Amino acid sequence: MQNEETLTTVQEHSAPGIASADLVDNVKKHGRSEQTLGLYYTIYSALSYTVSLSALRVLTDYNEVSSDWSITIKELTTVLCVTPFILARVARNKYLWPKFKVVALLTLAGFLCQAVGARPHLKAYDLIGIALATPLIQALGLIFSSLFGAFWLKERVTPMKFCALVILVVAVWVLSCSSPNQVDVTSNRRLLFGLGCVASTALGYSSQLSIMRRVLRTKASENKITRQKTDFAPTSLAMVVVTGVGALICGACFTASHGVHAWIEPPPQCWGLVLTAGVANMIGFYFQIESLRRLFVLKQTMIANVQTVTLTLFGLVFMHEPFKWTTFLGVALVVVGVALAGFAKES
Repeated sequence: MQNEETLTTVQEHSAPGIASADLVDNVKKHGRSEQTLGLYYTIYSALSYTVSLSALRVLTDYNEVSSDWSITIKELTTVLCVTPFILARVARNKYLWPKFKVVALLTLAGFLCQAVGARPHLKAYDLIGIALATPLIQALGLIFSSLFGAFWLKERVTPMKFCALVILVVAVWVLSCSSPNQVDVTSNRRLLFGLGCVASTALGYSSQLSIMRRVLRTKASENKITRQKTDFAPTSLAMVVVTGVGALICGACFTASHGVHAWIEPPPQCWGLVLTAGVANMIGFYFQIESLRRLFVLKQTMIANVQTVTLTLFGLVFMHEPFKWTTFLGVALVVVGVALAGFAKES
């Protein structure tokens, strides 16, 4: 979509007598290099999120730690680290502020990510177990992303993308079957509530990614090709808005239910884990935003499933989860699906 619009603009604004064919060729090469960079950024993001989710996974073993506390501290890490950078740029009058509509959409993305996605995410871990919840969230996330991409963002689902989508959904289902449940889900009411949290999590994350893909337009360096002015949301502002919304929502919920004194009650090892999760989440979020500038949301979501492999390896090595032949099959299918998604060409 992005390359197609740029290509059309170049063709329309090429003056007579200028070698427009060379311009078009340069735009195509630029688009291919940007997509390759987006693929790398997605992998970097997935690896960083693996570290963050692994730390949060260990935190679930501490009964005295609230999920709202974990999310608030994790998100505040990004706010406190990135806000000084924004203020320094503002003081030097070098910060590019987006339109109010863009900020409003980023705020909506933050609300969907945190209230609809992150809070039910940790609740799903508690209700039906991490081993079952994680692949189900990823499978539903793929389906929701494909629907948002096709009907809202007008992204074309090519045959190769569809094959990759089917393979990845099958892969996460195989991995869910190969992993033992950590929580007794014999209660139908508990199971249904847990599955509802899974669906909410997938919907929240997918809608957040789709909105951010909508508002994250071309970077300033790309504008030099067409010399056209476009809406632009700075990466730093997007990070602070989305994580700041999460810190406000979860912080208010935690304070209302536990009181102010409860903020310092978790033991020191929990602080180490949550800060590790926060720093890794900040790095992963940065690369995720930069990849969304360059890739369609479905392709970005499919490639990000590489974290399924890394989380599975973490469970085998550090959580001493049993290895089964279905684990190997699921990991192999994920690798094939991610490879197909990576090779799928965008228009």
